[in-house]
Amino acid sequence: MPLKIHHLGRSQSERIVWLAEELGIKYDYVFHKRDPLLAPQSIKDLHPSGTAPVIEDDNSPFTKNKVVLAESGAIIDYIIAAYGEGRFARTPKDGEEYIQFLQWYHWANASLQPALLRVFMNKRSSDDPEAPFVKLADTKLECAFSMIEARLGETGSYLVGNDVTAADIMAVFTLTTMRGFSPIDFDEQKHKNILAYLKRVGERPAYQKAMKICEGEDFVPLLGFVHLNVRTMGSCNCGLLLALGEGIAGIGPC
Repeated sequence: MPLKIHHLGRSQSERIVWLAEELGIKYDYVFHKRDPLLAPQSIKDLHPSGTAPVIEDDNSPFTKNKVVLAESGAIIDYIIAAYGEGRFARTPKDGEEYIQFLQWYHWANASLQPALLRVFMNKRSSDDPEAPFVKLADTKLECAFSMIEARLGETGSYLVGNDVTAADIMAVFTLTTMRGFSPIDFDEQKHKNILAYLKRVGERPAYQKAMKICEGEDFVPLLGFVHLNVRTMGSCNCGLLLALGEGIAGIGPC
């Protein structure tokens, strides 16, 4: 049996499908619909975390038996090692690119995603844009955006260098789909490198195919500067968007 990838709609498990398409590996795809807003029992039954993504590998090349694995970074590491022949990662022999890979691969979930989530949660809990905790969160998010903007200005292409790596696969979800859960727009001038980067990503055939697999033919990824409109997110309503936000980075099941 090939690798099985479990995807929960509008979630960071899109990363795993994108990686698999970039690698050109065979896999079985299982879509899980929210029940009705958060993760369904079918996801919770797969792994104690009750979160997506989850993969199943019936005959792991490492253990020779079935592996069930959760967490985006862990799954990406596993797939690259097991089936990717090291592609889309960097190792110490790659010198400076290895250092940059480590930085940006872990930055996505450790810094960028929490910064965006804090802003999202503040918008739910406060109508005062001058509240100290709101201003602090906004500053932290802009700092994160400034970091990636500067880095993309240095490389002129992707986070690590001229080629896509797992660092990009980790970061793009937060810059696109996750941004749809909160009214966060990019500035066309201040964030021009980010917008050019997302345009490059959106032109990749593997990314295009992955997004169609994950969210359907009519889904339009949030690759531009505007955060959201109803048509972009399909049939989602505001209540569902809130539930999606709760599920992204550990605030409830995802």
